[in-house]
Amino acid sequence: MDTVKLAIEEREQTGNGPARRLRAEGRLPAVLYSKGTESKAISVSVAELRAAIVHHGQNVILELDLDAAAKPAKAGTKKKAAPRFAVVKEIQFHPTRRNLLHADLLEIDLAVEIESPVAIELVGTPAGVEDGGVVDWEHREVTVRALPSAIPDAIVLDISSLQIGQHLLVEALEAPSGTKILDDPQIMVVALVPPRVEQAAPVIEVAEPEVIGGVKSEE
Repeated sequence: MDTVKLAIEEREQTGNGPARRLRAEGRLPAVLYSKGTESKAISVSVAELRAAIVHHGQNVILELDLDAAAKPAKAGTKKKAAPRFAVVKEIQFHPTRRNLLHADLLEIDLAVEIESPVAIELVGTPAGVEDGGVVDWEHREVTVRALPSAIPDAIVLDISSLQIGQHLLVEALEAPSGTKILDDPQIMVVALVPPRVEQAAPVIEVAEPEVIGGVKSEE
């Protein structure tokens, strides 16, 4: 199982002002959630977190490096703290610039199953496309339950057999070994719909004005 180390630092100041200063320094304000304990305000390197997600996917397992936040150990102390792990619970982006604004991390136990959203990846070209069919992709991710190390980056769905008027449901997804899909099996994931037909604009007939005594009435 591959994990990625991520250094975290505790932050005492919260709010928009301190958050902006952190981002200007290349750090991202974040919150670490742990079961049974209070959440902790932290900051992480934007570059390190972005690289972890880009190279290992949204469900990357992060090994938290607490050295920056931990108090100096007493002289003669050699005991090393047990490693702590987390996953990305949520990331907030700027709506237009797509910069990272904030992250929520969830501390996990590698031996305990978790629930996590997983993207659906469509592969193949539907057979009905040659007849003008249009792909209607309605359900783009599912929630799964598995050990953290078994959470996939995506679940692949082959749509090459679809003809116009056919669809595929969640039940068509094949979950990897050790992974359970929690979504309703009858939810539609994707359909191949008929091509849109542009309707001609309706013709509006304008009645001729009534002729009275050889003169057209404009009333």
